[in-house]
Amino acid sequence: MKRTHGSGIFLAIVLGALPLWPQEPIEGPNVFGDLSGERMSLVFESRQVAEKELARQSAAFETPGIAGPLEWPTYLIAVTRITAVKLPNGAAIPRTRVSFHVEHLLRGESQVSDFDVESRWAPGSGAKNDKTPIIADNYRWTTLDLSQPEVGDRYILGYSLGYIDKLALAPGIIDMQDPAQAQLIGNMERFLAIESEAGPSNFVPYLEALDDNVPWIRDIALHRLTSSAACNASPACVERFSATVKRHLRSSMANERQEAVDWLIWVDSVSRSENERRGRMDGLPVLPDSTIRDLLSSAIQDQNVAIGDRAFEAREMFDMVRTGPHGECFEIVPALRKSAHWLSGEHDLLPVGFPVTYTTGCIPPQEPASK
Repeated sequence: MKRTHGSGIFLAIVLGALPLWPQEPIEGPNVFGDLSGERMSLVFESRQVAEKELARQSAAFETPGIAGPLEWPTYLIAVTRITAVKLPNGAAIPRTRVSFHVEHLLRGESQVSDFDVESRWAPGSGAKNDKTPIIADNYRWTTLDLSQPEVGDRYILGYSLGYIDKLALAPGIIDMQDPAQAQLIGNMERFLAIESEAGPSNFVPYLEALDDNVPWIRDIALHRLTSSAACNASPACVERFSATVKRHLRSSMANERQEAVDWLIWVDSVSRSENERRGRMDGLPVLPDSTIRDLLSSAIQDQNVAIGDRAFEAREMFDMVRTGPHGECFEIVPALRKSAHWLSGEHDLLPVGFPVTYTTGCIPPQEPASK
């Protein structure tokens, strides 16, 4: 399944006064209708307006590195102190080796109190402002890479001891020397308190955390709920979760409404896996399929068309995965709120140089029954 950008323009915005196109799949070579310059200009401009609205609050919705280890209960969280720093020795890819001693475990149990972590900082490298993934090794910058590590400095590490040569994996790190990270430490401690209160079977703290002020705490709470057998089996959990999603979809803040759509996409992906295991049951986990679809359909009408586009694409994918016949292919154009279907082996319906972003894919052919 792939997402294709016809003109290289990224779309995700609001239609405003622009009328919405039909929302049910239509078959035929002219399914996407008028693609005149005037209409495309309205589409592009409306999405630029919507993206700007989302960008204004995007910083508050960024996910810190420590959230990754916090999401996975198997990761250890500890207050640590640097005991040694070994600088690179002329290697082609410089790596500074930092030795840590565990002062206090905040989560988990371990007899290992001393281990090393690699830092991308090296003499002459200066501070790194680029925190994007390094494609070569799928590495993301942490705060330990941003400045020279010093013996005696204290860090909170989210780490795993499945290491080689005494190297621990630490994808989440908080620099305790940096006053700007004090609020992050407080948020981390609050999440650990929520996790401790919840335990293995009490899902209520996670339901309450869906309304936390911190977006990344809300996201982790969502993931915990979808993996909670107790929540999945409780009508009260389903009802309360559904009410919370509906409330977030009505938020005055566009980013919170977008977050709610992303929650539905996550729940759909988990429900899809469950359905495949159970033979397409309408139900678990957390929300019935019919409710997921209804909520996505309501979000398509969002006043921010970037959010509506995302909800439309998700609903069309929902329908294709749940009900699409084997061997059928599809193209979804969220900005036009249209989709088209055809049988695999036939030519696809979009012209060369199609001007807007679309998603295309095929439902795999049915495997022949084994003899």
